[in-house]
Amino acid sequence: MKYKNYYEILGVSRKTPLQEIKLNYRKLAKAYHPDTNKSPEAEEKFKDVNEAYATLSNEEKRKKYDRQVARLGYGFVDSNSSLSNVKYEFKSGVNAFNDLLTTILGFKKENNEEENKTETLDKKQESTNQTKKKPIKGTDIITHLDVTLEEGYFGVEKKIAIKAFKAGMRTFSVKVPIGIKSGDKIRLAALGNPGKNGGKNGDLIINVRLTDDSDFSLDGVDLEKEIEITPAIAALGGKYKLQVMDEKLFVSLPKHLRDGEIVTVPNKGYIDENGDRGNLNLKIHIDMPIDISEKEEELYQQLLNLETRKDNIYL
Repeated sequence: MKYKNYYEILGVSRKTPLQEIKLNYRKLAKAYHPDTNKSPEAEEKFKDVNEAYATLSNEEKRKKYDRQVARLGYGFVDSNSSLSNVKYEFKSGVNAFNDLLTTILGFKKENNEEENKTETLDKKQESTNQTKKKPIKGTDIITHLDVTLEEGYFGVEKKIAIKAFKAGMRTFSVKVPIGIKSGDKIRLAALGNPGKNGGKNGDLIINVRLTDDSDFSLDGVDLEKEIEITPAIAALGGKYKLQVMDEKLFVSLPKHLRDGEIVTVPNKGYIDENGDRGNLNLKIHIDMPIDISEKEEELYQQLLNLETRKDNIYL
């Protein structure tokens, strides 16, 4: 069976590298394609070029072809050889021209709906795979912690138990800083729920609430306290003893105090995160005793007599 010299058809030699064979093939295929070349011999040459390239561009086929040539020389091939089965299916029209563009120019006009669908699905699958593999941070665990005024003033370490995702109850030691206030948050990094795909754990976020105190109320960093004094202290002034946190104070009350008046003691209030203290504000209430002794009654009578002569309004 006669066959052709594929090297000669493509204008190359046995030592020509594959890249150069491809370049020659593209030039020849473009030159002899029947859609662009209307000469009588163009179709036959186009078939030969494609037949030659189909063999020489395939490493296995090219080796077999070279062995046949070395054994038998050009012109004949065994009927049992795979080279005798080399065929080329010729296409004409738009589809053929698009196939040629794919081979020669390295692109294809996107008019094939099925291929477009396949490409879209591949991209979606690739995007899905990337999403699955993308590290995802774990969710935060949010809880609250009650802190007394004294604990917030001095700072304290407290235990807190939380129910974590898939881990049951977990207990943590939380250091409450000095000067904490209601509404402040303590964040413990990476103690939340676990991440996915190697992502970081979430955080443990603790909302702090200062509990009500029986003696003091808090206004910013100022402490406020209501105190009761006798009419005599209100009139003459005096010392008032009280406990503020771990300190005993003797506050000097001025003369002539009125009910509802505020006495301020500087730098004896609550504390902020920088260690600076607010003021202590004492709200005065004058308390009239229910039971008084005869001596006290005599003294009040003398006071009343003085007030009557002074203002002349009491009968």
